[in-house]
Amino acid sequence: MKKEEKMRKKAVGFMVAGMLVLVLGLASTAARAELNLGLVGGYYSPSFGLINEDFDFYFNDHYGTDFEWKAGMLYGLALGYQLPGRFRLRLEYNSFESKTSDEYSEFWGFNETRWKDDFTLTVRPVILSLLYGLSPAYIGAGVGSFYSKANHDWEWEDYVFGILWDTGSRSFSDSDSPTGLVLLGGFRFGAEPVFLNLEARYIVGTKAKLEDWPTEIDLSGLQLCLLGGFRF
Repeated sequence: MKKEEKMRKKAVGFMVAGMLVLVLGLASTAARAELNLGLVGGYYSPSFGLINEDFDFYFNDHYGTDFEWKAGMLYGLALGYQLPGRFRLRLEYNSFESKTSDEYSEFWGFNETRWKDDFTLTVRPVILSLLYGLSPAYIGAGVGSFYSKANHDWEWEDYVFGILWDTGSRSFSDSDSPTGLVLLGGFRFGAEPVFLNLEARYIVGTKAKLEDWPTEIDLSGLQLCLLGGFRF
């Protein structure tokens, strides 16, 4: 619990720092600053790495299960403003979730244990990016705090000679908040005050290390995003 609180505080601290950068920058360039607020939606494909290899080693290869975390939808909020010239700052808070579940059995003589396991990965990155406009294209780079939580829920039923003898359930979770680099490029569409951006990003060298599991999750990978909102 203390570790999870520490990770959350780190993510919140990163968000507060990003907000301070935006506020101070806005105050110093108030006459020329252009705020924008938008929604983020897209597709995120982390490589996952060691954790999916662990699923194969401990479960899939032995029980014929199909545990594997996969790519999925990403969504969130973005706040930014125009700096002098072609530069723009942007602060984002996003959310991504991947789930995998399956059932399997173990046998000892006349005893059988039936298992049902659910694994959930939740990633909530806070990213501060600096963009450079090429009209209508743009490129940029950012740094983010990638709060990540892995949760394992399982249930079991014990049978003796085919008769249900005992049942139970348990839950386990672990978390980390690694810092990662984001490289991006995109195109702007739309007419004032509405904007619509099509953007590709790559998360570089970002791994969540789960000490209590123990394993690691490679969050490096491609994001394809659509950002839409209003300029003020």
